[in-house]
Amino acid sequence: MDIFEQYLGLWGVDVAVKKLRPHAKFELTNTTFTKWDDPTGTQPPTWEEINEQIEKDKAQWDTSHT
Repeated sequence: MDIFEQYLGLWGVDVAVKKLRPHAKFELTNTTFTKWDDPTGTQPPTWEEINEQIEKDKAQWDTSHT
Protein backbone atom coordinates (compact mmCIF):
# COMPACT_ATOMS: atom_id res chain seq x y z
CA MET A 1 0.00 0.00 0.00
CA ASP A 2 1.32 3.42 -0.99
CA ILE A 3 2.03 5.77 1.92
CA PHE A 4 -0.44 8.32 0.56
CA GLU A 5 -3.17 5.68 0.54
CA GLN A 6 -2.55 5.13 4.26
CA TYR A 7 -3.24 8.77 5.10
CA LEU A 8 -6.78 9.18 3.87
CA GLY A 9 -7.18 12.40 5.85
CA LEU A 10 -4.47 14.16 3.87
CA TRP A 11 -5.38 16.12 0.81
CA GLY A 12 -3.93 19.02 -1.05
CA VAL A 13 -1.89 19.83 -4.11
CA ASP A 14 1.28 17.93 -3.14
CA VAL A 15 -0.64 14.81 -2.13
CA ALA A 16 -2.77 14.94 -5.28
CA VAL A 17 0.28 15.26 -7.55
CA LYS A 18 2.00 12.34 -5.82
CA LYS A 19 -1.11 10.20 -6.21
CA LEU A 20 -1.47 11.14 -9.87
CA ARG A 21 2.25 10.84 -10.70
CA PRO A 22 3.78 8.66 -7.95
CA HIS A 23 7.30 8.54 -9.47
CA ALA A 24 7.64 12.26 -10.11
CA LYS A 25 9.82 14.71 -8.25
CA PHE A 26 8.61 18.24 -8.58
CA GLU A 27 8.64 21.79 -7.31
CA LEU A 28 5.78 24.27 -7.50
CA THR A 29 5.66 28.03 -7.35
CA ASN A 30 2.05 29.11 -6.98
CA THR A 31 0.41 27.09 -9.76
CA THR A 32 3.48 26.60 -11.96
CA PHE A 33 5.64 23.49 -11.96
CA THR A 34 9.14 24.97 -11.80
CA LYS A 35 10.82 21.59 -11.71
CA TRP A 36 9.50 18.30 -13.08
CA ASP A 37 11.37 15.01 -13.17
CA ASP A 38 9.42 11.85 -13.83
CA PRO A 39 11.47 8.80 -14.82
CA THR A 40 8.39 7.30 -16.51
CA GLY A 41 8.30 10.24 -18.91
CA THR A 42 4.86 11.55 -17.99
CA GLN A 43 4.01 15.22 -18.07
CA PRO A 44 2.76 17.13 -15.01
CA PRO A 45 -0.95 16.76 -14.29
CA THR A 46 -3.27 19.56 -15.26
CA TRP A 47 -4.84 21.72 -12.58
CA GLU A 48 -8.16 20.15 -13.50
CA GLU A 49 -6.72 16.70 -12.71
CA ILE A 50 -5.22 17.97 -9.46
CA ASN A 51 -8.48 19.57 -8.33
CA GLU A 52 -10.44 16.42 -9.22
CA GLN A 53 -8.03 14.32 -7.15
CA ILE A 54 -8.35 16.68 -4.17
CA GLU A 55 -12.14 16.50 -4.35
CA LYS A 56 -11.99 12.72 -4.62
CA ASP A 57 -9.74 12.54 -1.54
CA LYS A 58 -12.03 14.84 0.45
CA ALA A 59 -15.09 12.80 -0.55
CA GLN A 60 -13.35 9.57 0.48
CA TRP A 61 -12.50 11.11 3.86
CA ASP A 62 -16.07 12.42 4.34
CA THR A 63 -17.55 9.02 3.45
CA SER A 64 -15.34 7.13 5.86
CA HIS A 65 -15.96 9.57 8.74
CA THR A 66 -19.71 10.14 8.70
